[in-house]
This record gives sequence, structure tokens and C-alpha cells, in this order.
Amino acid sequence: MGVVMSTDRMKIEVNALKEGMFVADLDRPWHETPFPLQGFYIRMDDDVKALSEYCKFVYVDVKRAKVKTEYAKHEVPSPSKNMAKADASNGPEIELPPIVVKSPQHYEPTSAINKEVARVEKLHRHVYEAIDQVFLTIEQGGDVNIKETESVAKGMVESVIRNPDALVWLSKMNDADAYSYQHSVKASIWALVLGRHLGLRKEMLETLALGVLLSHIGKARIAQEILDNYPNITEAARGEYQKYVEHSLLLLNEIDGLPSGVASVVEYHQERHNGTGYPKGVTGERIPLLAKIAGLVDFYQELITPREDSLGMSPYDAVAKLYELRNIGFQKDLVEKFIEAVGVYPTGTLVELSSSEVGIVTGHNKDRRLQPKVMVILDADKRALKHGKVVDLKEVNRDRNVLSIKDSLPKGAYDIDEQRYLLSGATSKWSWKHLRSSFAS
Repeated sequence: MGVVMSTDRMKIEVNALKEGMFVADLDRPWHETPFPLQGFYIRMDDDVKALSEYCKFVYVDVKRAKVKTEYAKHEVPSPSKNMAKADASNGPEIELPPIVVKSPQHYEPTSAINKEVARVEKLHRHVYEAIDQVFLTIEQGGDVNIKETESVAKGMVESVIRNPDALVWLSKMNDADAYSYQHSVKASIWALVLGRHLGLRKEMLETLALGVLLSHIGKARIAQEILDNYPNITEAARGEYQKYVEHSLLLLNEIDGLPSGVASVVEYHQERHNGTGYPKGVTGERIPLLAKIAGLVDFYQELITPREDSLGMSPYDAVAKLYELRNIGFQKDLVEKFIEAVGVYPTGTLVELSSSEVGIVTGHNKDRRLQPKVMVILDADKRALKHGKVVDLKEVNRDRNVLSIKDSLPKGAYDIDEQRYLLSGATSKWSWKHLRSSFAS
């Protein structure tokens, strides 16, 4: 994929960087490095040394620099400074100004993850029950009442505001419900985590949650044979499948007291940034912000938990796919904010460590995105431990690099029943000092 250039952004070799220069982009995906997605200033030679371990060159923003220098003599020639074209199957790239949230809210966690998980376990079940009832009512031809769904959506917002990791953790639990509303519930959790990170007001978060929860209700009007075989269906069947958005809107129009903004989330959630979505084929500037969020998380959830009987992508590979689609399927800064919000390894992700042990990510360190907290559940020989031990990779590596994530694994890898550890293991304790010394010995 090409790199968008402007007269203010120059490509420079890493060893030519000076203190005060602002690094705006890298020659490799941000999520593969420990550096902040939003860019950063070079403060000392150590920053240049750290960058050189990952990159050969970077893109600096001349206007944001805190140092005067002759950038031109350091610039690396690029084939073109015009907008590059993406693969024809994805359509062209489109760049829009960054998303700006007016008067963004700042949220700080007020509840520990183990306490919040215990607090909202019942809520998580009620979300599925509420959506199940909506689908059942539609199938039986009754009048849809979303009061219960609206209530659980508000409960989800309250939980995510208190601690964004708890519902993500619970979303890993296996559910025997129909795919359509499993998908919607899990996508709504990702949407709230991103919305919280963007600083959306509580009212907007409630609209977003409800919109994503109801975004697939029109599938109750689609032939089961089409749903069962999607995406491996004929073009004619694909056209019928895509009508679920229209069916959803018709169903929403029959609901009294539907909160303002919910219908637009449903209407536009399958539109794509460069106009390759459906049903209208509109481009990014015409897609409402909440619908952009809904579309992104819907796509991400589909990647990690596809409808067919495959394991799906690992969260790391799914993030990499989203990153490839910046300014193609999804607006660039929204993709980057999503990665910031959920992490390269979201809470609940199965990972293999450099020690060959396997664990589940239980939390993040904002300043070390590649060094989350991990609950180790399999030893190096892939044998289950009696009790999970929580390892904070940032703390373990405080003095020197002794333990890292080697790979991100798909859900169900090594026949792991994640549900077994979800509640019992969330509060396991471990001594960072002891662990560092054990690796040193």
C-alpha cells in the first residue's frame, strides 16, 4: 500500500533524525512496534537508536518540529508524492481530515477488572436474552419492543466507562446462541471500547451500543439457507443477503420511541470509506461517525469469528488487516484509534510467549502496547497449569528483555477452553520480583 505524502511530510533515514523532529509515520505498521500510533518527538539519541531497531526510514512532519534544520538534504526520494492507488479489489484510497470529537470526555477506570467482571456477568447474559427476544419476536411476526435491549445497552455503557476490559473479557465466553446476535453483541462491545477511547459522551455511547446491537435484526427476514452458507454464496444470493440492512431499517421504523441516531448507525454500518460498501455505496464524508465505528468493529469481529467453521484470524492478524485497509475500507485515524483502544493483543487474546508458554491477555500497559499483562495457562510443553499465573510483561522486562509475545493465537488454539479461566483466573497473583529473578537464573 502506498504512503500518503504532503509538502509538510518528508521521508528521512532514521540515522539522520535530530532531537526535536516529529515522527509522523514509519516504514512499517505501527502496531508491530512499541511506539505511539499518534506519532512522537525525538527527544534524545536513545530514541533514534530504538527506532533503528525497527525502521530504516520514517516520515517526519516538518510543521510540528521543534528544531530548525535543512530537511531537504536528509530527504529520501519517493516514487510519488501523490495519493497512491490501492489494490483494484479494494478500490482507491481516500484521505479525509482527522476525526475531531467536540468536547471529548476523559474516562479513567474506576473498577478493577476482576470486580467488574463479577459485577456484569449477569448483565452479559441479559444482553443475549434481550437480543434473542427481539429476533424471536420478529420471526413470530410480533411487535418489537426494545425497552429491554435499550436497558442492557445502557448497562454496557456504564460497565465500559468503569473498566473497558471487563466486557471484552466476558465476550470471549462461548455462547450457544444464533450467530447473528452473537456477532452483534460482541461487535457492540468493541464499539463501546473505541467510543470510550475517542471520548464520546455517555449519550452517544448509548446510541452507538443500541445501534450495533440492532444492526443485524433484518437478518431475521433473510432465508436461513443464505445465512448458513454466507459468504460462499452466489451473486444473486449475495444481493438478497445485503438487503438485511433495508429489512433492519423497516423493522426499526415500526418501533415507537426509537432513540435518535440509532437508525443511522444501522443504515450506514456496511458502507465503506472509499464507497465500496452497501447499500448506498457512499464514501467516508457521508458516513456518520457512529456508523463508521459500527462498520469497523463489525468487520473486525467478522475477521476473528467468521460465520464458517474456521478458527478465524488471530486478533494480531485482524489488526494487521485493518491497518492495510486504512483510507480504503476505513478512515485511517479511526483504525489507529481502534488499535490504541483495544491493543494489538486485546483482553482475552490467546498468545504464545517466547518461553513457549501459552496464556490469555488480561490487561494492557498504555505505554508498552506490545507488553500486556498475560495469565499463563499452559507450560512450555503445552500442559495445562492447575492455576493461571498472571505475568505483567512490562514489569518482567523492566531491567532487560527476558520475556515477550512470540505469537498471537486464534480462539480455541491448543483446544483451550478459555471459559474455564475467564472468572477463576482473573484474580491470580504472581510476584514480578520472583519472576524476573527466575528468568535471570
